This record gives sequence, structure tokens and C-alpha cells, in this order.
Amino acid sequence: MMHRAKVPAPPRSRELVASLVAEFPDLRGDLEDPDGALHAFAMFTQAAKARGDLSTYERCVKLADQLFAQADAGLAAALRASYIEHLDFEGSHGPAAWRLVPPRLQAAWNQIAAENRRLMALPQDRRHRKENPPGEKDRRRTRRRGRR
Repeated sequence: MMHRAKVPAPPRSRELVASLVAEFPDLRGDLEDPDGALHAFAMFTQAAKARGDLSTYERCVKLADQLFAQADAGLAAALRASYIEHLDFEGSHGPAAWRLVPPRLQAAWNQIAAENRRLMALPQDRRHRKENPPGEKDRRRTRRRGRR
């Protein structure tokens, strides 16, 4: 996923931090900076997946889904940029983790991934539809020279 600049904490960030700490008390120290709370929560979620703790992972994505469902525009944008975008489904636990993600978050993740693919795509040059591999001559030039 693309790494973006830290997104400022949304309004009601204290309420957000309180709900995260209430569900995951071990996060308290990581949530001292409200601007980094969602990113810290994303890293906590990813760490649960990496160690195969799928019950904690499921609790994380369910809480994120509840927050996303009730979010105003600011919180929804922060969740997209600082949480959803940082979820990955690589590794041995990736497929199982994906199945635990609620449909609303799957849809948001798919939208973000599609946008990132679009942004990362190389511009298409209409004059050169197929680039020659390094070291290979342009066959059209060779043929033209041979016809002379």
C-alpha cells in the first residue's frame, strides 16, 4: 500500500482513543498521540494477523467497521488513510484475515487499492505501444533500413 503523510486526528479524537483503549487496553501507551491513534491501531491489527491471533484481528476489524459505520466525513477519511489502507493480506494468515473483514471495510479497502493501482500505473505513450526490452533494437527501424 502507499504510505501517506500522517492524517490529523479527526474531531472527537478523545472519544476515538477512549473506545480503542476500552476494547484494547494494551494500546494505551501507543495512543498517547491522538494524531497517530488510527495508525497505531492499524499496526496493532496487522501484528495480530502476523502472529496468527485471528480472534484479536477479528475484534479489531469489527471495531473499525463500527467506527466506520458511525463516522462523520472527517473520521471516515482518517479511517481510510490511517487504518484501512494499511491493512494487508499477504502471508500465510492473509486469506483467513480477509474473510474476517466485514463487507463495508472490504469495499473501502478495494476502493483504496484500486485508486492506488490507478495512481501507480505508468502513463501510456500512444506512440510506443510496446517497449522493447533493454538491449533489443527497434525492429521497425531495422526493417526500414533494410528496405532502402
